[in-house]
Amino acid sequence: MHVTAPSTHRDRLLAAFPELHEHGTPALLLHPHLASPGPQDSSVGGPFLWPADEPWPTCPHGHYVFGAPPEDGDVFYDEPLFLQGVVQLFARDLPPGHTLPGGAELLQVLWCPNDHPRPPDADGHELTPWFTLRWRHDLTGLAPVSDQPRPHTSVKSYGLPPCALAIEEITDYPSEALLPEALAERVDEWESTAPESGHVDPGTVYVDELAHRRGMKFGGHQPWGLTDPFPVECECGAIMQLLLQIDSMEPGGLEGFVISRGYSLGIHCCPDFPDHPHHTVMQ
Repeated sequence: MHVTAPSTHRDRLLAAFPELHEHGTPALLLHPHLASPGPQDSSVGGPFLWPADEPWPTCPHGHYVFGAPPEDGDVFYDEPLFLQGVVQLFARDLPPGHTLPGGAELLQVLWCPNDHPRPPDADGHELTPWFTLRWRHDLTGLAPVSDQPRPHTSVKSYGLPPCALAIEEITDYPSEALLPEALAERVDEWESTAPESGHVDPGTVYVDELAHRRGMKFGGHQPWGLTDPFPVECECGAIMQLLLQIDSMEPGGLEGFVISRGYSLGIHCCPDFPDHPHHTVMQ
């Protein structure tokens, strides 16, 4: 069983290597927990506000379906399959100093909760949901949907019960592989020899407590592990930034929510033009 290191270990590591602060990035852990959010609330899996004249989006892509007819090659087109609301995040609910990209007032993230052989937004992975994003710069004209559409088929582990958010401000740090090599080596040495200096064994504090924090996260750093780190490039050539991390097995009511074998999906957006097509990375 994994045991998280106490925060005192994190503090000791930062005190021992103050240069780590140069690599920290402000981020927000959303901490979704079972509740009954309304359409005017920031939420995970909750009801959305929506323009009356905008059709609810559907998925045009094929889904992997075990046992599908042979002529479909295990890929089934099931239109129209309505998308599921994943995250609704109002700028007004963010802590001071945090904003939505492009000055948006509202970010809405929806997905098709089925496995797609090669999702068109995926960077190098397959068999995951496909996302679409809505950036709302004006809340005028948005209203509750009396009967919000729901997908009629979905992977069971992608179920999202309604959750409210308990937003926590953090400083997130990059993967060890993205630190300067000399600094990463010194951190590793500190973690392996700290017990000899009289400290309680801190374990792998950097990886477990500082780097690419787990959980549903707004901003911060992409975790790496399935692959080596690689730049996520926009169609315009800009290096994309992590917008939102959708993690598996979130405590507080989403313990049964699992992506693939327990991974996370990072949604990356263009830092200059958030409405450029996003990319997703599974790690």
